[in-house]
Amino acid sequence: MENKNFNKNKYIFTSMPSMVIVGDVAEKSRSKQINLFLSELHLYNVIVKDLVDFKLNENERNVALNVAYYMSEDEELSRLVNNKKALPISKLAKKTRMKSIFLERWRDYILAYYIILNNPNYKAIQDYFRIKLKEPNDVIKNEGRKKENHKGIVIKSLKNSVYILTSKGEFIKLKNNSEVKAGEIAEGKQKKGISDYKIPIAITIFILFFIGCGIFIKYNRTESIVVVETTSNIKMHVNSFDKVIYIYSPTDKGKLMISNINVLNKDVDDAVTEVLKYAIDNEMLDLTKKTLVTITGKPLKYGKFSETNKFISENKIPVLINNSGNQHKLPTYIPENKGETKS
Repeated sequence: MENKNFNKNKYIFTSMPSMVIVGDVAEKSRSKQINLFLSELHLYNVIVKDLVDFKLNENERNVALNVAYYMSEDEELSRLVNNKKALPISKLAKKTRMKSIFLERWRDYILAYYIILNNPNYKAIQDYFRIKLKEPNDVIKNEGRKKENHKGIVIKSLKNSVYILTSKGEFIKLKNNSEVKAGEIAEGKQKKGISDYKIPIAITIFILFFIGCGIFIKYNRTESIVVVETTSNIKMHVNSFDKVIYIYSPTDKGKLMISNINVLNKDVDDAVTEVLKYAIDNEMLDLTKKTLVTITGKPLKYGKFSETNKFISENKIPVLINNSGNQHKLPTYIPENKGETKS
């Protein structure tokens, strides 16, 4: 039968409770149908876990339901689905006039509903669904607050949890500590997975991203500039964490020094020490006069140059530090092995 006009609001899932036949025979029958259903899902490359993790709201499930009904009533679509074991997105989009992006997004649910509705061997599952023709006064209200308890046919039993299929076409993972077999009815609280925390995770990532951007910007912002006047001036940009973020020299000899000492992202005290070490080893310091270290911008804290002070004291290098207009006097260095202090 050719179904020309697609109506996405023709059928809806309802909240009416399902009538379930109890007893060993009924449960064995449902169990057999569930196992067949799982096998058929596998042929269509649909994984139950994906159905559970990728939840659709009530309105989306109703549209997916109507697409499944439409396919089962359309000979060409049914043939394509049955032969290729896949959803013919392009053909289906053309016939239903729905956007391909939605059909692709709801693919697994559409195929799951189609498999159930199109196979008379799944009568127990079909009867468990609560489906009716939509009436003009029916209002679809998407679930706001999550229900405490859910009830449905067990389709897969796991350790401490089960996957169920509800009468409203939901695939849900429930907390469960008792032994429940496929085909039985289970009721309980939903066991949350990663998909249930998507919004909090997204918000956290968003916040961390902006914090990270802030730290990155702050780290790469120059607060002070330190110039060490060797025979080739060495200019270092220092951030608020006292780390060297940029180093430059206008001369070839200075550039050679920079390539050898590798002080980027090091503490400014260690960086100045490295510059002076290289300079004295390569005859780039005039020891007959004071080497000037000039700091512009934000002044560095007093006591910052402890390693520099140790090196210049041990090597008798005269150094004058101009800390943003003020002379930065270094304390008298006392070698550790002397074991005494001076006031």
